[in-house]
Amino acid sequence: MKQRIIELSYNNHEEMFNLPINPSEFEFSEAQNNQKITLLNIGEVNLIGHRGLVTGSLSSFFPALSSPLARYADREPMEYIRLLEKWKTSTQPIRVIISDCDFNLAMSIDKLTKKHREGDRDVYYTLELSEYRFLNVPAVQVEAQQQSDTSGLNSRPNTQTVPRSCTVVSGDCLWNIAKKYYGDGSQYTKIYEANKGTIGSNPNLIKPGQKLVIP
Repeated sequence: MKQRIIELSYNNHEEMFNLPINPSEFEFSEAQNNQKITLLNIGEVNLIGHRGLVTGSLSSFFPALSSPLARYADREPMEYIRLLEKWKTSTQPIRVIISDCDFNLAMSIDKLTKKHREGDRDVYYTLELSEYRFLNVPAVQVEAQQQSDTSGLNSRPNTQTVPRSCTVVSGDCLWNIAKKYYGDGSQYTKIYEANKGTIGSNPNLIKPGQKLVIP
């Protein structure tokens, strides 16, 4: 009797099934998006980033209804395959739930590999999966421009930007400053180009008390 239940569902359980035959083993991994850089006066440092996506695969087979194992199946093997192919090309994620592993994730089907064996009506498959993150992008409201009562012309927006600045403190480097202001340390060259006169020829040599313009 199966102890573990692996459930695949689509569109909030509009369609779903449990794997009739569980994989003998499976593995999911989660990387951490750290970045190693080399600084002139320090050497190699490790910048800890955010976690990466969970990825992994499930490999097993769908038994033919004539198979002794078909008591766990509720449809023919190719019906399972056609449903997976439909989900894969729908541009929508599926949900993968593994009952005894505290695993419940929305995932994309990155690749579906199926295999047929001569004289065997079972269909073997490998499902490659990646975590899907739902993006909550805030809506931007655009207000209608007010017209001048005297001229009837739209008021012209002020597009002039006020440059930011920061004062270097002990332990600072351009990479960390770029990370703070841009969210991306590799943008440090923009800060260096705007402050060459202050920093000098070596972007790794910034001094406490220097005032830098953040373009």
